[in-house]
Amino acid sequence: MSEAITAAPPLPPVPPLADDRPTFVRYWVVGLATLMAVLLYLDRFCLGIALDYIKADLALTSTQTDWLVSAFFLTYALGQVPAGWLSDRYGARLMLSLYILLWSLFTGLVGLAGSFVVMLFLRFGIGLAQAGAYPTGASMVGKWVPFTARGRASAVVSTGGRIGGVAAPILTAYLMAAVLYLAANFDHPLTQIDGLEWRSVMLLYGVAGIGVAWLIWRIVRNRPQEHPACNPAEVRMIEEGSPPSTGKPGALPFRYILTSRSLWLSSISQIGTNFGWVFILNTLPSYLLQVHNVPLEERGRLAMLPILLGLFGMLAGGWLTDRLTQVVGVRWGRRAPMAVTRFGAMAAFLLCIPLGNSALGVTLALCAVALSTDLGTASIWAFMQDVGGKHVGSVLGWGNMWGNLGAAVSPLVLGQVLKSWGWDMCFLCCAGAFLLSGLAALGVDATIPVAPREEAAVEPPSA
Repeated sequence: MSEAITAAPPLPPVPPLADDRPTFVRYWVVGLATLMAVLLYLDRFCLGIALDYIKADLALTSTQTDWLVSAFFLTYALGQVPAGWLSDRYGARLMLSLYILLWSLFTGLVGLAGSFVVMLFLRFGIGLAQAGAYPTGASMVGKWVPFTARGRASAVVSTGGRIGGVAAPILTAYLMAAVLYLAANFDHPLTQIDGLEWRSVMLLYGVAGIGVAWLIWRIVRNRPQEHPACNPAEVRMIEEGSPPSTGKPGALPFRYILTSRSLWLSSISQIGTNFGWVFILNTLPSYLLQVHNVPLEERGRLAMLPILLGLFGMLAGGWLTDRLTQVVGVRWGRRAPMAVTRFGAMAAFLLCIPLGNSALGVTLALCAVALSTDLGTASIWAFMQDVGGKHVGSVLGWGNMWGNLGAAVSPLVLGQVLKSWGWDMCFLCCAGAFLLSGLAALGVDATIPVAPREEAAVEPPSA
């Protein structure tokens, strides 16, 4: 009698091993890159609200103060490509820690400056040290974040910059007011120092930056594979769908950069964007004082508003470019946000002219400029990461260089325009710069890598 053959009962499901669940080190890395961006903008634009006080204490002319603003952007622009290449070559951990340490030391020393020449030298130094910040941050995002989340992660890091920009005018104003209050209520030789209020704030920002540099060095590693807390599942998650990039770059990839049509168009777009956008950060506080005589603390609050609104645009822009990339492909998923948002900023600058009788009205129009500009920022970062391959730091540095050359000439050009034709013509010039930016962005193509395909990323599939 034969035995009946019966099917074996199904085995109970095996619980997943710990290594099958990705760790979360990538969030720490993106978080620290975001903290770096907060400090970056805080130290960069704290000068805007203090500039009138520095001008009075050091007996500076209007042309000298314009140069103090432009000096930062000049060395910041020229240092972008070398600093980005150094990060590609020697790793984000070492170079970003060094960049933060150097610009924090220079920021602190601003509080000790006693002349225009010393202040100018320090502003040059801050710009040069900060030049590697965003190229290094982009390189970190490219190595630590899966391709499908690249836009959102870039938006989060860029949002950190906007948080610093929001904090710079209002925090600096309140800290200066607090120092003045303490000086008025304590009889101590230190309280008799000329410019004590702005000098103290600069020293405080410098000390805070040294702490951030230590955190980057302590926690960040160049790649997921090198981090002791990053498990194989997280490494696989990050690598899945991301373009392959092996080895360190050699010399600066100028041959590839100079022949990339899309990169040139993106650079022109960034020139126009930064020329107009930097008005909000550096010139708005002076406009509110000179035209509408707005008091210090209220001036700080109004100057904060455009950057605060920009935060929402930055976060939404990351989601927007990732979503559009899935729906319409990489080309238009990057191109459309870059172009349309610049046209929106142009229209908002034009609104400043009929609203010129109201400090609040102009501020709200500039809120629309900031919101529209930041809605397209994540797509620019993602475009650089898409086309950069193993040269992401150098490629993003190239684009930032041109953008910040636009920011460098903006105060000098607008200063002369203001003397000759007034504030309305300044608004018109900024609107024209955004028009140029939007037109150039329409030609950008993120599907064509900067370097040949065997060296750069293989084009990721689009939906």
